[in-house]
Amino acid sequence: MSKADETKWDERYRAGAFAERTHPSALLEAWIGRLPSGCALDLACGAGRNSLFLARRGFEVTGIDVSSEALKRAAASAEREGLEVTWMQHDLDDGLALPGPFDVICLFRYLNADVIRRLPSLLAPSGILMVEEHLATDQPVAGPANPAFCVQPGELRRLLPGLEVLHQEEGVITDPDGRPMAIARLVGSLAGM
Repeated sequence: MSKADETKWDERYRAGAFAERTHPSALLEAWIGRLPSGCALDLACGAGRNSLFLARRGFEVTGIDVSSEALKRAAASAEREGLEVTWMQHDLDDGLALPGPFDVICLFRYLNADVIRRLPSLLAPSGILMVEEHLATDQPVAGPANPAFCVQPGELRRLLPGLEVLHQEEGVITDPDGRPMAIARLVGSLAGM
């Protein structure tokens, strides 16, 4: 992402973008009872809805996003709730240099194939990786108009070849705001590696 993209996201968050999105990802919420406890990494965390959800359940969470405005909102929410979360501003397009290992890694709706390929190397041996991306489709759905921000059918599996797949789905869902959205989801572990 360029400095212009960082500025664009800061302006969007400053203007109140995603303020109503305080609920966690439906995928994360569905899997929370099956996740190992410990350290969690939330990449492209935005205003921290998934990071906060994990912190409320006792995880030691690191949330990373390119937008300082999103992270300010996230930090204010954590402070109001008395939650401790490590917030880091970082442009994931510049690479990913984190020590790991993490028991849970979440990457929701930010597409960078190089980052996705690296995620298994950051997992603890019993860790769980959760990825949700916009899916390319010719159906009329909400989401990015630019196909560069969408995965192709089967692409998540191809990007994570050695991961044991615990759950995978692709198709049109109804987002919590009521709009149809084409989504690809994959939950996996290192057991097969």
